[in-house]
Amino acid sequence: MQNTLLFGNGINNLSAHPISWNHLLNQLKGRHKFSNGTLPNTLIYERALFQNHQGDDIRSSEFSLKDSIATAFKKIESNHYHDSIIEFRFDHYLTSNYDYALENRYLAHGYTSRHNSTEDIYSVRRHNLIENKNGKLVTSIWHLHGEIDRPMSIMLGYDQYCGAVSKIDGYIKGTYEFTERKKQRRIDRIEVKLRQDRFDGRSWTELFFNSNLHILGLSLDFSETDLWWLLNKRARLLADRKTASLVRNNIYFYTPDNITRQHEGTLRSFSVDIVKTTVNNNWSGYYDKAIRKIMARLT
Repeated sequence: MQNTLLFGNGINNLSAHPISWNHLLNQLKGRHKFSNGTLPNTLIYERALFQNHQGDDIRSSEFSLKDSIATAFKKIESNHYHDSIIEFRFDHYLTSNYDYALENRYLAHGYTSRHNSTEDIYSVRRHNLIENKNGKLVTSIWHLHGEIDRPMSIMLGYDQYCGAVSKIDGYIKGTYEFTERKKQRRIDRIEVKLRQDRFDGRSWTELFFNSNLHILGLSLDFSETDLWWLLNKRARLLADRKTASLVRNNIYFYTPDNITRQHEGTLRSFSVDIVKTTVNNNWSGYYDKAIRKIMARLT
């Protein structure tokens, strides 16, 4: 079975000039500052968009906002932890990050990166192919929530998250359609793929069901509705006597040991393995230990 790494902003936070989510959200608010309170990130974004909207075209305002985000994230630098996760030689890398810190490390090692998606706004099929100097595929990097070279693909708001979940739902349930090489394509539902052990490889969503998935440096905030939807769908297949035997992969969530009981309990109920590591305000030490734990499961 293939191995996949899903990583978030935690690794970027160890770079020389990181961008925190709080800083980003405050930047989005512009001159109309407000308290976040209990608002999820998706609605903080939407409120900031509407409060700073000028003119008639909301899409124009949204493009300006997302373009400023893309510009900020172009400054993200790689660090040696990106080299560490490259050494894992995962079959696929999934990331909620918009930047190209991982791609840039591959480029520095002599590989090439080639974009392989026709999507403009959503990211069901969005990924970059990493190839060696002979043109052989080494791995794929899937940007689940968009990427900085295509600002409108950057996913932050409620509107785009809900739209993405709708498309993911269609992909998993077999109602998703798209055009490829001027031909209309349709996708089989995930149960059919699992029974036949045959996957189309066109979307990262399949990897939640047909690869061992390791999640690192991602808080899995409850506003990440797309990821929670997939975890829930997998859990429902496992809970159904007719489909339980079809799901044979493992999902590991690597987390600091201060994870809340609500978060841990929900993940465990979804058949996700929790791998805790002590932090003690030493994030470099935390990632060193977490990476060793991943390596132990891969060897």
